[in-house]
Amino acid sequence: KGLCRRNHGVCIQRGQDGAVGAHPLSHLQTVGAASKRLRPAHAIVVDVGPCLAPHVYDYRVRRPEPLARRADRLEVTERVGADGTVLSPLDADAVVAAAQTLGARGVGAIAVLFINAYANPSHEEMAARLVRQALPGVFVTTSSGVAAEYREFERFSTAAINAFVGPRAARYFDRLREGLEGLGLPRAPYTITSNGGLLDENSARAVPVRLALSGPAAGATGVGRILARHGVGDMVTFDVGGTSTDIAVMEGGTPRTVRARTVAGHPILSPMVDIEVIGAGGGSLARIDRGGALSVGPDSAGADPGPVAYAKGGTVPTLTDAALALGRLDPDAAFSGKVRLDGEAARDAIEKTIGAPLGLTVDEAAGGILAVASANMARTIRSAVIGRGAEPRRFSLVAYGGAGPLLAADVALALGMTRVIVPTSPGTLCARAILVSDIARDGAVTAFAPLDETGWAGLEDAFTALQDEGDAWLAGEGIPKEDRRHARYVDARYRGQNFSITVPVLEGASVATVKDAFHTLHEREQGFSLKDRVVDVVTVRVKASAAPPGAEAALADAPPAADSPARSRKVYFGGAWVETAILQREAIAPGTAFEGPAIINEATSTTVVPPAWTCRVLDDGTLHLTHDADAPT
Repeated sequence: KGLCRRNHGVCIQRGQDGAVGAHPLSHLQTVGAASKRLRPAHAIVVDVGPCLAPHVYDYRVRRPEPLARRADRLEVTERVGADGTVLSPLDADAVVAAAQTLGARGVGAIAVLFINAYANPSHEEMAARLVRQALPGVFVTTSSGVAAEYREFERFSTAAINAFVGPRAARYFDRLREGLEGLGLPRAPYTITSNGGLLDENSARAVPVRLALSGPAAGATGVGRILARHGVGDMVTFDVGGTSTDIAVMEGGTPRTVRARTVAGHPILSPMVDIEVIGAGGGSLARIDRGGALSVGPDSAGADPGPVAYAKGGTVPTLTDAALALGRLDPDAAFSGKVRLDGEAARDAIEKTIGAPLGLTVDEAAGGILAVASANMARTIRSAVIGRGAEPRRFSLVAYGGAGPLLAADVALALGMTRVIVPTSPGTLCARAILVSDIARDGAVTAFAPLDETGWAGLEDAFTALQDEGDAWLAGEGIPKEDRRHARYVDARYRGQNFSITVPVLEGASVATVKDAFHTLHEREQGFSLKDRVVDVVTVRVKASAAPPGAEAALADAPPAADSPARSRKVYFGGAWVETAILQREAIAPGTAFEGPAIINEATSTTVVPPAWTCRVLDDGTLHLTHDADAPT
């Protein structure tokens, strides 16, 4: 406790069958709740102290299989020093022989990985040219081409993943291009990347690893611009789909970016929007675990067979079934115009698998499913916000995705939040957010130097080189010079530290200003600063960007309200069935305000406004929900 920012813990639990299992607790605040929920004779909750590695106490975790077999990892003679000096020339004959060996094995993609290529990429580039000549049509990538930074394991892993997905990404882009041309749209498309920016097709083909988690990144980046006109302030995005929930903390309308993260167990060294992913969504399965407790997720029913209410063969109730059983989803609506939900089947499944074994009514069991799922989501949000040195209650919860608005008010209450924002068409927000996303490309180069006047001169040269590269790329995309933007950053650390913090560098900023910003960020993220310690820069970064043409068209006001008959039905809130207004979102005029309870239906989602909440419709159709903190819940 104290060494780990998230204060991880583990629950060691003996089930009714005598088997012992270890379950991670994502935050120590869980310990109190867990100790009350579990029978003392059967469980012990332990504070295990510092978290030294992910899943360090879970003996069931296995490392992912290597993307390339050991037999297919071939060595060649070469060596570049850490300063970029060539110590041993590249053995070109060995490169060609290795390429021919791999080609004979039917390998479809090759990654060229040399240990100090970040300091001097010439050997990797030469080897890549030789491989392409020997094996035309094989996808070839280099570690310096995807991440020109030190830390060879992360760089090698990133390049290996790039090679692994490269051929499949190329086939996808080919099909996409053919489809667009068939529709009479010959222009090459842009694609969203994991940093929330748009990248041209050719660049995306070369570095498809930068598309990882790009969909959630689009939503987190774009929603800040979509809501900028309303002055929402600091936000937590809450994107709930069918299988997972994606969360991003946004201060100043911009999500935090991380330099590296793990995807499917493999580290990726590339700027990415910092998104927390929870294995809980509308299709998450509700079960009773071996300890006799109700759990929701991470397994999902998926789209086929889907929730029990879909009547496609599903037998295990889901979050969607629970919402339907409580009246929060419209039993008379046809999803996607054709799927009608079977409320009776959902209630029967909940009673059989959850209610009867736990001695609960169907209403109580369904309410428990929603409560467990909401608690899991709230716990992850709390951990993410507190880990950044902030307090959840000062944030607005921005809900989108098909199921985000359905659960947002419950999750907000669990966090002490009093504001929920629901953008228009929340189910398609990640796709629409691409329309307001910048065309953007990140450049980085490792540049070890002390953060002082002497070291800054060399860093300025690195900034200039990266900015020139970004400027040339934007020019190639047809962006006028006056519309091009360049943001500068440095990764800095106290001398002797192993990991660094990314610090924005404003145009014309002095060394003292950058150093003060580093101390402030270190204090905020790590809880301390050492202002008398030498600060070193390890990486220089430049993000080249420009607004796409026509972005403002995606920020129009809402159309005039359509007519829709008023109706109501009973919905389960707080242990009782309450008469609730049922509204169609398109029929609510901007400027309208009303009190809950209410259910707001639309084509892509359902918004729940519980009792003690007030909903106001803003000029562009955005829903602004506020909670009366003094009202009973």
